[in-house]
Amino acid sequence: MTRPALCVSDLSVWDRAGALLIDAVSFSVDRGQAFVLIGETGSGKSLVAQAVLGLLPEGLTVNGQVELAGRSVDLTDRPALRRHWSQHLALVPQEPRAALDPTMRVLPQIAGAHGKARARTAMFDVSLHPAVEQQYPFMLSGGMAQRVLVAGALTTDATVIVADEPTKGLDDDRVEEAVARLRQILDDGRAVLAITHDIRVARGLDGQIAVMREGRMLEHGQVNTVIASPSHAYTRAWLAADPDRWQLRPASAGNSPVVEAQNLAYRIGDRVLFQDLCVKLFRGSITAVIGPSGSGKTMLGNVILGLARPSTGTVRWQDGTDPHCVRRPRLRSRYQKLHQDPASAFLPGRVLRRQFADLGSVLQPGSMERDLPPLLERLELNPALLDRRPDEVSGGQLQRIAIARVLLFDPLCLVADEPTSRLDPLVQRDVMRLLRELVDERGMSLLLTSHDRRLVRAVAHQVIQLGGNLHPAKR
Repeated sequence: MTRPALCVSDLSVWDRAGALLIDAVSFSVDRGQAFVLIGETGSGKSLVAQAVLGLLPEGLTVNGQVELAGRSVDLTDRPALRRHWSQHLALVPQEPRAALDPTMRVLPQIAGAHGKARARTAMFDVSLHPAVEQQYPFMLSGGMAQRVLVAGALTTDATVIVADEPTKGLDDDRVEEAVARLRQILDDGRAVLAITHDIRVARGLDGQIAVMREGRMLEHGQVNTVIASPSHAYTRAWLAADPDRWQLRPASAGNSPVVEAQNLAYRIGDRVLFQDLCVKLFRGSITAVIGPSGSGKTMLGNVILGLARPSTGTVRWQDGTDPHCVRRPRLRSRYQKLHQDPASAFLPGRVLRRQFADLGSVLQPGSMERDLPPLLERLELNPALLDRRPDEVSGGQLQRIAIARVLLFDPLCLVADEPTSRLDPLVQRDVMRLLRELVDERGMSLLLTSHDRRLVRAVAHQVIQLGGNLHPAKR
């Protein structure tokens, strides 16, 4: 009888206070098979992967066993688990920018000890242009950085690839490519443990699926069986939260622009990201920017906020200010950005509550006490999360905390760079509903970059397509 590539038994995790975070999770994955964990943000999916890899954050306690190719390892023995890296285990982590060395070019990070030729083949397999191998991580879009990590995993000989949100931040075409790459791993006789919010990943890998909530497995079985006939009410609600089923209506544009941009162009060397682009952002409206990874969506938002200077063209804020020509524009605090990678927006070693307290000098008096509690409640965030460091909360929780922070500034214009890419379908729906309500209530203008065309269809008043038609199309 062939042994499973990975067998996890009675995996449990506790926090510093002794609270149970993961409750006796057990599963196995055969060679050539996939096991997909889905569930809401904070349900414990990533903790399972971190425990298997010996990468749990300090302060957490783990119990249980893991068997890798017939070799049993106690999950408390982190050094022993790490000795299995590369040969038996490889990780595609959730936060690409935190995983890549900012001082090294891409190719040596992918190659490691396996050789540049093999690394270049892996880069080709995930559709990375050869020029990317000489770039540094800060030069990559979020989607490109994610593909770099996938290429790194493909370069190893690991029998089990642990993919934590492998399609996060990727456009529809790239999602299909990423799933195809993971299927290549299965075809090679390796196994995949995938943690994802994207049901397309589960369908594409066609293995086993387990639904988690509050650290427990609610149900698991073959993907097609669970999707077609879910037995648990939570699973049914999770599947029903697809953007195609949202009840949101497109916003109605106001007549008061908060941004007017004319003839914008942005170039990196000889490469033109966009040109001859004219944009008007109105109060009470949602404008979506779509396009493939690396097409300039994030950069357009930075230009509008005055964080990057366009190659040509002008930007004017509501008061007529060009933010690129004034060192400290008067409206600076009311033109805010929600980052694609929330970890980059917080100091890594500082408790979140103290980082909120640091805003006291730039916020209106009393706004922290008055506005923060209802925001946390609307975002379904336990205030106790603010007593943790950024690395002690899930990516989705940190994104919602970041949303609460920028909303404290009562922005006229909020540039949201893939704001729901780290959120499960239920929370994604609720966050987008909240942002839409705030657009209506506050007369805020929302510039939303997204890879999800279904989400864009549900909420956007006008759409800017990059990498194609550059002129806003009203709906």
